[in-house]
Amino acid sequence: MNQDNSLHGEFSSISPAEFFYRNRQMAGFGNPSQAVYSTVRELVENSIDACEEARRQPDVRVSIDEERSGIVRVTVSDNGTGVPYGEVPNAFARVLYGDKFTARQRRGTFGLGVTMAVLYGQITTDSPVIVMTQTSHTTGRSYQLLIDIKNNQPVILSDESHEREGPGTEVTIRLKGDLNRSRERVYDYLQLTTVASPHANMELVINGSSIMRMGWWHQMLPAPTITSKPHPHGADLELLRRLVADTGDRSLHDFLVESFQRMGTRTATRFLKFLAINPRQVVNTLSRGDLSRLSSALRSFDGLGRPDSKCLSPIGKDAFLNSVESVFAPSALTYGSRGPTEWSGNAFIVEGIATIGTGARAAEVPTLYRFATRVPLLYDSG
Repeated sequence: MNQDNSLHGEFSSISPAEFFYRNRQMAGFGNPSQAVYSTVRELVENSIDACEEARRQPDVRVSIDEERSGIVRVTVSDNGTGVPYGEVPNAFARVLYGDKFTARQRRGTFGLGVTMAVLYGQITTDSPVIVMTQTSHTTGRSYQLLIDIKNNQPVILSDESHEREGPGTEVTIRLKGDLNRSRERVYDYLQLTTVASPHANMELVINGSSIMRMGWWHQMLPAPTITSKPHPHGADLELLRRLVADTGDRSLHDFLVESFQRMGTRTATRFLKFLAINPRQVVNTLSRGDLSRLSSALRSFDGLGRPDSKCLSPIGKDAFLNSVESVFAPSALTYGSRGPTEWSGNAFIVEGIATIGTGARAAEVPTLYRFATRVPLLYDSG
């Protein structure tokens, strides 16, 4: 027995922060050039989301300064909601913590990006993140934060009052970065962000000089998204177990109607008849085999309507046409859309514009710009 134990290594666990510290390339921080772009992108996405939460047209300023060769300082400021003071340390210095883990469209989805930028800056320059924020009903505050990587906990170096002109947030991160190689990509990202978010304004300042200021191509804010119930086609076994645990002793029929979208009374009755299960059976009496069978049937059932689109925020025909025309000045353009539909229970709408004319870059083949949840996909081939 002792000899057998000696053949095995020591077992242990690591925190999420420790994992991404060791595998930072997975989150877009694999090299100094990509790190600058990823830092800007993550901060800008959070800023636009915060402005939309406040129902304000986003006004986002990105400032990048090269302090010395290989070290840059990225500052992003916005006019959004601000961050509640009690949440600032965890929001910026704790990996996988945030307010975006819901079934509705948001740009920043995983609660990972901003803290990855903070983590990358900390391990490459030994510098804290500086967060200055103010909500509508409070005075401003300034924080300096580090991440306790081993325990995935925030370390507060300072917390003090700070005057601001109004609500919003400003975040500054020092990091090892290649400004020369990332400059064009950052510019393209901000320009294309105004295409996908025509109600937003972007300003880029590099080493104290204003490089670009563009946006507000469309004055109307997108309609607020609403958290939706899960779609039956996304009902894997783990989701079913969680829903059953939250449901208690309801009947299977009522469970389906109340837990899933597009599952009304008649649809649930038809589905259970197809599955040959008693609709009055209490859900917390279902065995693992029953849940597995139910999951397979829900994911393959084709008697459902289109998914609920209230959780989505499409750009819209007029706004999309305005932004593309303003940025690229084409001689002709046309808009098309499809949806809503779903893939593995995830609702989506596809929008597209085809253009020709002098405003586009000269190329032997058409240039394709792709977006997902209004975010330009610059590092993904298309």
